[in-house]
Amino acid sequence: MRTAREQFDRLVSTHRVVPVITTLFADEETPVSIYRKIGGGPGSFLLESAHQGVWNRYSFIGGEVYGRLIATGERVEWIDNGLDRERAFGTDFPTDGLAALELLAARWRTPRIPHLPRLASGLVGHIGWDAVRLVESLPNPPAREHRFPDIAFGFVRDLVVLDHASGNAHLVTVVLADGAASPDQLWTAAQARLAALTAKLSTPRDSSVTEVDMDAAPQATARTSDEEFAATVERSKRHIVDGDIFQVVPSIRFDMETTARPLDVYRVLRLLNPSPYMYLIAAATEAGVPYEVVGASPEALVTVSHGTATMHPIAGSRPRGADAEEDAALAKELLADPKERSEHIMLVDLARNDLSKVAIAGSVRVSDFMNVERFRHIMHIVSTVVCDLREDATAVDALRAAFPAGTLSGAPKPRALEIIDALEPSSRGIYGGVVGYFDFQGDADVAIAIRTVTMSEGQASVQSGAGLVADSVAANETAEIKNKARSPLTALAIAESMQRTSR
Repeated sequence: MRTAREQFDRLVSTHRVVPVITTLFADEETPVSIYRKIGGGPGSFLLESAHQGVWNRYSFIGGEVYGRLIATGERVEWIDNGLDRERAFGTDFPTDGLAALELLAARWRTPRIPHLPRLASGLVGHIGWDAVRLVESLPNPPAREHRFPDIAFGFVRDLVVLDHASGNAHLVTVVLADGAASPDQLWTAAQARLAALTAKLSTPRDSSVTEVDMDAAPQATARTSDEEFAATVERSKRHIVDGDIFQVVPSIRFDMETTARPLDVYRVLRLLNPSPYMYLIAAATEAGVPYEVVGASPEALVTVSHGTATMHPIAGSRPRGADAEEDAALAKELLADPKERSEHIMLVDLARNDLSKVAIAGSVRVSDFMNVERFRHIMHIVSTVVCDLREDATAVDALRAAFPAGTLSGAPKPRALEIIDALEPSSRGIYGGVVGYFDFQGDADVAIAIRTVTMSEGQASVQSGAGLVADSVAANETAEIKNKARSPLTALAIAESMQRTSR
């Protein structure tokens, strides 16, 4: 895969965004080794995917960005890294982070180029739970105990797409063909950036081989005690009995001091819990304080591809069996459990309702219903709900319609959100939001930010929740929350041991 000059000249006359690509044979490189060479700065990223324990063909590693969008509440900032704000947005600059994201994606919208990797240009980052106030009118915001922005996205300039099947690394630099420079200038600059990217990949790095304690145990502090959460369960059940809601999903945050490096946490997490959405996002606050989001999410909030929006409600779980026979028995038990079925059907109905807000009338459909999907340590009931987007609906509209996930809020969603604000001691931050991308062809893929670690200045946090219904038992729900948090917390502890014992 290589962009020829003749092809480039054709594309810059019809496209505002043109990925210029060269390919290297790099069968000895890994996604982690490439990230060590080109990543780490604000806006860089590492995105991978594994389904039922099998890694997907491509990994995406982002390096330099043209700029970064940062938003909290009505405060929206553009951090220029080569693309000034007026050129990025035009003369109108929204005071709503989602509107700014939508404008940026629309302003640089460009026709599809065949045969490119799934992600070759676009915006990569996160939308935290606290952005819910941009889509729902909620009173009494809870206390804010973190300093992460609600929304943070990088405008991708350089990335590497690693093809595990061929051993090739496709080096991509994104050209902005908006008339600010001539085709000759754009081509020359693109070739210089590809040469710099090649030089980075060719530079040897110190060995990452290390001693490690795979039995390291996390030493985290729960923001909410077991006794406090038991009271939360009882308050939630009263709301359910009173008819306010059918379900609500309160959560507990676990905090710990750490010397672990975010990339090491990612390395361990991808070993412990390979998932459909693996991510490491490096970012920075408005004040320039760096932070990272590291996760292994099993669930997308919504994907948009070629005008079709898809949601995959996940609810109901069992541990994996010790052998095939026990595994099959547990799956059968899961599908027969009335409580699990009821909760799952409620979430399927919620997904149908969410998508109907942006769908062509009559196009919402359930394409797969209540299948068991297996992960390394757990199995879930999964369904698929799809729709055809209206012509006037964007990928950001699809996000607005679905945000936040019903699996992290409850139903009916607006009232459940109010109750969560009242029950939890502080705002959720990035937990329960989304991590992913919006590209410049109108597509998007955003995962729910669960099984996720947030890290900044020696502090790390993991948060998880439990879906409460009328017959929930506090001890069981507390155990479920701790079990969900175990994998990312363990990854933190093991990664910290790597740093302590490396030579």
